Amino acid sequence: MLFGKDFIIEKNGTLAFAENIKAPRPAIRRFRDASKVLYPYQKVKPDKTPLYYMYRGVYRDCDREIFESHGIRHDITVLLPGFMGGQEFIKTVGHFHPKKPGQEITYPEYYEVLHGEALYLLQKNTPDGDVEETICVTAKEGDKVYVDPNWGHVTINPGSQHLVMANLVADNFQSEYAPIEQKKGPAYFYIKNNLGEYEFVPNPNYKNAPSLKLIPAEEKSHPIELEKGKTLYEMFLEDPEKFDFLK
Repeated sequence: MLFGKDFIIEKNGTLAFAENIKAPRPAIRRFRDASKVLYPYQKVKPDKTPLYYMYRGVYRDCDREIFESHGIRHDITVLLPGFMGGQEFIKTVGHFHPKKPGQEITYPEYYEVLHGEALYLLQKNTPDGDVEETICVTAKEGDKVYVDPNWGHVTINPGSQHLVMANLVADNFQSEYAPIEQKKGPAYFYIKNNLGEYEFVPNPNYKNAPSLKLIPAEEKSHPIELEKGKTLYEMFLEDPEKFDFLK
């Protein structure tokens, strides 16, 4: 789906979709919803201010059956620009996925930036819930980022524009928020410090502090060959079976 053709951004950050696209009312995550995962050195009380909007199940009228029959959901999320509490950039609360039935790997997920820019903070945890490895993928409009099995993820909006991203994911599971909530956030926080500099700060609630690998989206590995100039939505419609690994 394309910015300016399939949707536009309203002043409040919600999306207005073209007539041929069906989208549900968005679920809203507010500042208070992120209270358990915030940068800990801010003395600001979380309130009802919206942080991001989640549209779960967005399709063109004629395409819904294809997605549903293959067990794949197409979502769109909008992260507002700005900060939470004055220092930390607006982010999603973050989650892991459950294991696939009868397997030791979790469900993966595919993301694509439709507008703005994103930081995808990915972390792999140890069996006892500490962090083992961290990667931050920088992504701009058109970039696609694959979240591998057994990795948790948080999305950060580091820019001055709204971040609009799409994702493809299996529609038969619930995300697991507890692992990140229990550590009061992801392994790293992305903030604007007192000197006005942008930096990643390690979360003191983790015993381990692996170095954060920062890579551009084009260097992140993919399970399929991407087609230049095509969205994930278009690629799925052309060959739905190609995305069976998501299920």
